[in-house]
Amino acid sequence: MTRRRLLEILVAGAVLLLLLTVFLVRPTAHRTEPPPVLLFRPVAGALPDFTAEGLGRVVAASPDRDRTALLYPVEFEESADLYVLTGPVEGVQFALADSLAEIMTAKNVGWLDARTLWVTLGWRHGTVSPGGDLYAVDPETGRGRILWVSPDSGRTQAVAAAPNPDGRGITVRLKAFDEAMMTARDSVLTLPRTGRETGGAVSGH
Repeated sequence: MTRRRLLEILVAGAVLLLLLTVFLVRPTAHRTEPPPVLLFRPVAGALPDFTAEGLGRVVAASPDRDRTALLYPVEFEESADLYVLTGPVEGVQFALADSLAEIMTAKNVGWLDARTLWVTLGWRHGTVSPGGDLYAVDPETGRGRILWVSPDSGRTQAVAAAPNPDGRGITVRLKAFDEAMMTARDSVLTLPRTGRETGGAVSGH
């Protein structure tokens, strides 16, 4: 084989490798995060009197104390609406989007920062499960994005979340149930602030 022929083969190989690199890497490099989806839709009308009935609720004040997130009613097989309050009976009511409301309900709520809620959504019917998948939700629009999804069809559930003090991550409390969904093991998962990764430090309790 002549030196020229060898050079041609090497050049052709380099071009092929470059084309493969562009084909495989470029879609990933230009991939953007999917836009938030409508998890909760605003509900028109006056807010209920939360003190009138003896129904359960979950209440969480925002870090700046300007707003309060409230789930109500929190009862077995009832669908809990999300309220973002600026006063005792002032604020906005959100109901789960129609595609979710028949089978899911909000189980817990809190704040990642003054402008972002975390909400756990779990099965509504036939279960006493305390949690579900974890979402970040915009309290202005009801739109949200997934932070963590159960890896085993709901046996492992997120029950609560909190931003880490350094602001770089999210600590998620989990319950992992046995196959009969009778007993659960507690653990903790650390997510990056974006929530896009499901890896992290896990410790059982």
